[in-house]
Amino acid sequence: MKIKAVMFDLGNTLVRLCAPEVVFQRVLCSLGIDKSKEEIKKALNDTQRESKNHYSSIYGIVPCKEYWNDWDSRVLGYLRVFGHKNLSREIHLRWFDNAGCQCYSDVRRTLSNLRERGLRTGLISTGYEEDIYTILKKANIETEFFEVIIGADTIREVKPHPTVFRYALKRLNVRPQEALFIGDKIDEYEGAGKVGITSLLLVRTKNKTDKYKDIRVISTLREIFKQIV
Repeated sequence: MKIKAVMFDLGNTLVRLCAPEVVFQRVLCSLGIDKSKEEIKKALNDTQRESKNHYSSIYGIVPCKEYWNDWDSRVLGYLRVFGHKNLSREIHLRWFDNAGCQCYSDVRRTLSNLRERGLRTGLISTGYEEDIYTILKKANIETEFFEVIIGADTIREVKPHPTVFRYALKRLNVRPQEALFIGDKIDEYEGAGKVGITSLLLVRTKNKTDKYKDIRVISTLREIFKQIV
């Protein structure tokens, strides 16, 4: 069946982003606080492990700033950084200035070609809508490239939940067999596939290991045109 719509993940699919511990360290350094990446990575992992159910239950439901202020405050607690007024707020404000948001070289041309061919395009991210628009702006990717942009707070659910993909299909007015999804995570690849969407796993590294056996893998966005007839 002819592909009519192409949907993309955002982070590390369209935009290169630094690892969270790197960004956190840069932000803290800009605020005069010295912590190693190893310390920060441990604090992030501790926060995720100790509060997994809590943060999973409120993500996309509470407002963006409220969520990240709470999260960052907990990370700072594990780092034993206390006594800095409004520090968690400053971390959120400075985050994307230090995240290295860089558009991959094949993105703009690919998006332009898709629109020229009359295909509908969508963006599905696990980030909050506010953060998605900030990343796109930092990476110099116009929002006009996408007919629909879906974040965690759009329908209060995130990939790979099938509801997210079904919502995108409805917004783009296409059937699952008429859509293509490109992302860099296997669970999202499989999630889209369960809905009936053709998925491509984007692995930009040159070495593709055996773990990708029986998975449709591409190394550049230009390869998606082989799937469009």
